[in-house]
Amino acid sequence: MAIVEENFPRGSKTKDDKRERHANEKKRKVESLFKNSAIKKVNKRRLNQKKKHSKLKKEKQELQSLTTKEKKVIEKEKIMLESIEPFTFKMLAEGMQVLSRVQEVRELDVLLSLPGRIQAVVPITNISAPYSKLIDMLAQDEEVEAKGLKEILTEGDLFPCSIKEVTNDGSFKVTASLNPVDVNSDIPSTALCKGMKMTAAVQSVEDHGYVMDVGILNVRSFLTKVPDQDLAVGQIVSVCVTGCQIDGHVATLTLSTVESVKFKQNVELNLSTLIPATKLHVTVNKVLPQGLTVTFGNMVGYIHKDHLVNINDSVSAYEKSANYTAIVLYTLPLVNAVYLSLKSSLVKPDLNVNEKDTIALGQFFEATITESTSAGLFVQLNKKAKGFVPLRHLSDNQDIFEDTRALFPVKSRKRCRVLYHASLDDIYICTMKKSLITQKALRYEDFTVGEILEGKIDSVSPAGVSVHLGVNLKGFIPKLHWADDPRLKKPELRFRVGEPITCRVLKVMIDRKTIHLTCKKSMLDEKVVAYSCTSQLETNLALKGTVALIEKGGVLVSFFDGLTGYIPGNRLLKNGITDISHYFYMGKVIDCKVESINESGKVILTLAGSGLTKPKSLPDKPILNLGTIVECKVERVYDAVEGNSSGLEVSIPSLETTGLIPVEHLSDFPKAASQLLDCYRPGQVIKEAVVYTSSKLQTVLTLKPNIMNFIKGNGYPKSVDEVAMGSTLPCVATLHRPFGVFAQLLCPPNKFDVLFPPGKMSPNLYSYMENGTMHMTLEGEVIKIDKEEKKIFLSALSAYAPENAARVLEAYLKVEEKIKVHLRESSDEGLKNLASLKLGDVVVGKLLTEFDSSADLEFELPHGINGIVPAYHHAKKDFKKNDLIVGSVMYVDPIMKKVYVTTREDVIHCITGTAKFDPRGKKQRGKIILNMDYFSLVSITDGNAKDVAFTSNIRSINETSVPLPPPFEVGAVVHVAINFDTELGRIATYYTTPKRWIILDLSHIKRTSSSSDGSPNKKKLKKDVVSIEAKSTKAKNKKTQQEQLSELNDTVDSETSAVLEVNNKKTKTKAKKNENKKKQEAQERDVSHKKESVSNGKRSTPEDKETAHPEGEKALSPSKKRRVEPPTPRKSKKINHLELPRLSITSTFKWDDDMTTLPLSTSQIADSSDSEDDDAEKGKAVVKDRRERAREKLEEAKVNEAKLSQIEEELNNPERAPVTTDDFDRMVLASPNSSILWVQYMAFHLENAEIEKARTVAQRALKIMSFREEQEKFNVWIAWLNLEHMYGTTEGYESTLQEAIRYNDPFKVFRQMALNFEQSGKFDDAESLYTTMLKKYKQNKSVWINACLFYVRNSKLDTARGVFQRALSILDKKEHIDLISRFAQLEMKFGQVGRGKTLFDTLMMSYPKRTDLWLVYIDTLTKVDDIESARQVLERCITLQLPAKKMKTIFQKFLEFETHHGDEEKQDYVRKKALDYVESKTEAVDE
Repeated sequence: MAIVEENFPRGSKTKDDKRERHANEKKRKVESLFKNSAIKKVNKRRLNQKKKHSKLKKEKQELQSLTTKEKKVIEKEKIMLESIEPFTFKMLAEGMQVLSRVQEVRELDVLLSLPGRIQAVVPITNISAPYSKLIDMLAQDEEVEAKGLKEILTEGDLFPCSIKEVTNDGSFKVTASLNPVDVNSDIPSTALCKGMKMTAAVQSVEDHGYVMDVGILNVRSFLTKVPDQDLAVGQIVSVCVTGCQIDGHVATLTLSTVESVKFKQNVELNLSTLIPATKLHVTVNKVLPQGLTVTFGNMVGYIHKDHLVNINDSVSAYEKSANYTAIVLYTLPLVNAVYLSLKSSLVKPDLNVNEKDTIALGQFFEATITESTSAGLFVQLNKKAKGFVPLRHLSDNQDIFEDTRALFPVKSRKRCRVLYHASLDDIYICTMKKSLITQKALRYEDFTVGEILEGKIDSVSPAGVSVHLGVNLKGFIPKLHWADDPRLKKPELRFRVGEPITCRVLKVMIDRKTIHLTCKKSMLDEKVVAYSCTSQLETNLALKGTVALIEKGGVLVSFFDGLTGYIPGNRLLKNGITDISHYFYMGKVIDCKVESINESGKVILTLAGSGLTKPKSLPDKPILNLGTIVECKVERVYDAVEGNSSGLEVSIPSLETTGLIPVEHLSDFPKAASQLLDCYRPGQVIKEAVVYTSSKLQTVLTLKPNIMNFIKGNGYPKSVDEVAMGSTLPCVATLHRPFGVFAQLLCPPNKFDVLFPPGKMSPNLYSYMENGTMHMTLEGEVIKIDKEEKKIFLSALSAYAPENAARVLEAYLKVEEKIKVHLRESSDEGLKNLASLKLGDVVVGKLLTEFDSSADLEFELPHGINGIVPAYHHAKKDFKKNDLIVGSVMYVDPIMKKVYVTTREDVIHCITGTAKFDPRGKKQRGKIILNMDYFSLVSITDGNAKDVAFTSNIRSINETSVPLPPPFEVGAVVHVAINFDTELGRIATYYTTPKRWIILDLSHIKRTSSSSDGSPNKKKLKKDVVSIEAKSTKAKNKKTQQEQLSELNDTVDSETSAVLEVNNKKTKTKAKKNENKKKQEAQERDVSHKKESVSNGKRSTPEDKETAHPEGEKALSPSKKRRVEPPTPRKSKKINHLELPRLSITSTFKWDDDMTTLPLSTSQIADSSDSEDDDAEKGKAVVKDRRERAREKLEEAKVNEAKLSQIEEELNNPERAPVTTDDFDRMVLASPNSSILWVQYMAFHLENAEIEKARTVAQRALKIMSFREEQEKFNVWIAWLNLEHMYGTTEGYESTLQEAIRYNDPFKVFRQMALNFEQSGKFDDAESLYTTMLKKYKQNKSVWINACLFYVRNSKLDTARGVFQRALSILDKKEHIDLISRFAQLEMKFGQVGRGKTLFDTLMMSYPKRTDLWLVYIDTLTKVDDIESARQVLERCITLQLPAKKMKTIFQKFLEFETHHGDEEKQDYVRKKALDYVESKTEAVDE
């Protein structure tokens, strides 16, 4: 609220001044010896002194006889200002409170009229705190009721405002605030009293009134509701205090909207209680030429002649002691002055509420000049209206400003034009510039739609062209309107800045202060009528419009002033247009006619005859061969929001044509297509793309990997005759019908339509495609071919083929990796970190939801990344909201932008373990740890080696759109087989078909059979099941025939009993199997690796022996096993031979029969004899193996001993870096007072996400370290505070901070933490600490300097300047020199060089003999590359009369400066100056 005056300590007088005065006195004494008149002069001086003493005595006697009131009047007259100055732009300062009048209310800001004919802008965020809160809630898409600015503010309202920013670059821009927090911030709660007038904002609406926000701490206020009063939240109101109750530090106010001019009688008025807009009873004390001096209460006020009651009043018409009602305009605390106004439009604003301006803006006048001032001319427009012409509006020629009084004499008449009305001063601002007088339009309201204008191009951007239409008038040509065909590749070549341009007004937006224009040649024709509303239209009226939106169902056409019409797709089909997106393009000019106008005002259009001409942008193109693989280049990326179908517009250089890649053709996976679209940029080259559709109008390419691989493998048929029954073909869905789904099969050089019957598709997929989701990749098996009618029927049902499932999952993981690569190149730090996370990475985040043991937990990682801890992975049961969660990454979903994290120790050890085995092709036991749509994450443990694998949950590409639910729950134990390793991870499939999938397939078979016969056929059902299992067998060669028979038995039993039950005998068999398995494993451990026999190209494993006994079969007894099967891996091969004939056994076969009762075939007997011979040879090899094992054990013991010795040497090495907890414990035990070791120990725990252990280390360090090591302990305290702030809670940080302050110097703690926060980018926390230090240590100069440095470094120059001014007013004057010098350096380095130079110049005027300050000034100018200014300062220095020692330093500095920044001539000049100085001093000494 106060204008801060810069205060600099003054220096003492120079010695030269003293010498000169002493010499003058001597001269006068010498002259007095020769002149007799000197005695008379002395006598006259004595007489004058006697007269003065006598006058003083009389005045004292008169004062003693006066009353106290008369004495106060005399004292007031002494402190009165000698002249009354008008309010000018230079008097504005940040934080100043001024009366304002709402001149114009716009959508996003408010224009205010201030005294002195100044205008200010109030952004929507500076209205009030409750209103800003509503805006923030609206920005976050919350449902709140908020009124617009035009509903809560009215033009003509009077409010005090606070100046927020003043631009001194010549633009005269002022930013203000109406927020009561800013306006009333300087009013202490103790100064509140009854009768005060202030502004308040509605905080909430209650039943009987409103809770108000007055912007003062510890003040509550309430406004009683008045009938017919409806205020909104955030609305500001001028109120009067009708009741004030102060209880300690809390004040309670009762407010009223009824105006009052009375204060409490016992209240002394001061500047803090006199807020602008306060009305007072004043008495005229003096009448001056510039205005009136008035008194009110115990204070003096001033009224400028521009603010008398009427605009044409003269000061001489006012008499002394006359009483008036005045309103406070502004206050100047430095001079203790209050400026008021007597204007009736301000004191009684209700009188002029309904009055309209009698003068229209833009009107011309032959005005009479009444007064000429330094700011401009006052003119009389008519008898009642007065105008003002600012200096910059006198003429276009800037040279006339030097002699305005001669060129514009008083009482002369000049032609002028009204620009706007300054409502607060009630005066019209005019111009005499010829450019503005001749300009057609001055405001945006002066333009009409359809008007043709001439302008100049101001700037060119990708969004459009900005056009200069006149002074303070600009227009904009949108991208769609900068040419008839707006698809310009280089618009900057067509539109050059500064060139003239002819355009036409499309739409006038007064609220936004802009005009939309068009420069399409077809629209500039005057014959094109500018229709702007539906009332001007009629049926069959011909129109010319611009395509503004292209949809699948039609085209939206725009005309003038926002008028639009719609051409439905069926109307376009009648004109022969089938492909809308490629016949039309955005911005195309078309001829159409009105077909109808609905009651709602919707205009339906049809194309006119001229609209059917072929577009020039689509020339005839040769029809390309389908299936051709070409290279293309991305020209443009279409998004759905642009009105076109999403996809890529590409150019095909080899074919000299363009094409389109729809977004659905970027991938086989629909959920990833939109994300892949963001991965492409214009100019990117696509090496391989398949021509999918080719016509004269368009060429469509596809990047679907399934079709690409199909083309490369030459697997496509060239005609219907080549299509084979049972073959699997990839195709693309095109149309959904009740009798099936049509798809297109690529058969180069043609395409065929195929049909998927509903019974040959899963119900979920069929219903999903019913919603219109086309272009989906499908794989189908040919089930029927009609070669005569060329019809092909496919089935989308497929059995579980592990290799196919693994291939589909690998393709999906590659798509995710491509998206991650794109995210790593993003400018968003959050997306970069998301894409860089890998399996097993440790992350820390804050919990966002309340804990629920049965639900997933959502938490937030750094940079706004969303994390999820599934319910299975809760490590503990006491999570709370805002707790820190530490876990390891299981999976990163780049499509949904989520990270799945586990906190279970067993899972963490598994995903961070290193696999040391190669389990490919073998049966592995694992556990489901995460279920996703396309895969399950399975943890596999094999001894000490641990690993995870992505196990596919999709059996074919058909299930990517509607994935099946996972066949197993999280935590279930499953058997999987690793198919192959990739860079993205291990990919696995289920070792056997999950039972859920078998039941699902059976339901499909039931549905198919019931739809054909009406009832299920069990024989046919069993046949279909066998066929399903047979297909599964072909795809999975790892299974034995006995396993297949077991699975077939399970399937048949499940269908006949409707549920899959476990047989009681199965449990017994399983127990026997486990015994046999253990014995067999013990036998195999004694057999060397070389003598293992291979069955079917695979080594036999314990799992193979387990599978040799299917469920329901009795195991062989140990005695029979020894007799029939030798203890070698060849045993599994013999059993397989025994089992093979069982496939052909008749129905009298019983599963419970002993396998040994089966007769042996001749081939089996031969195999048995061969195996016995082999066993004899292998027995000898066992002995050799034992010796080799003994030798290996001895070598292993030697290796272990060498390792132990190496470990001992490393532990004894003093330079070894600690890597374990024991290492750190040994080091801190040896050096307990070293803070570096303790901090490293804490960092070690933080790297392992062990926050609690790091906190314990800090506490332990502070207990162990010696009390004499204050600095070392201080370092640990700071490390602990950083830990709590980054990883702990707010409460923990606050308690640690208080404890650190108790044991250390608080100032050091605050300063160090502020520096740490600033270095880590936490500016809000650093600012709060600096604010605290400025309050607690306000007499410490370094605090103010550090605070200024902090604000300057973070681009808050205005705040730094405010802190600097506060420091000058608080610190002792002896501290000012260093403070001013330091801040001037900051200003020159980071702010405005001119301000810094001004500070230095003012400082050097007061302290010219401080050579250290001169040198700092010169060095600072040199650092900011202001060489010329530095040279000028040095020139000033060498002219100073300083001691020779200091002058020597200055000359040395000058010579050094010219050596680096000057030339030889300037160096010689410095040497000459130094020589002249020495000679002058020598001559003075000689004299």
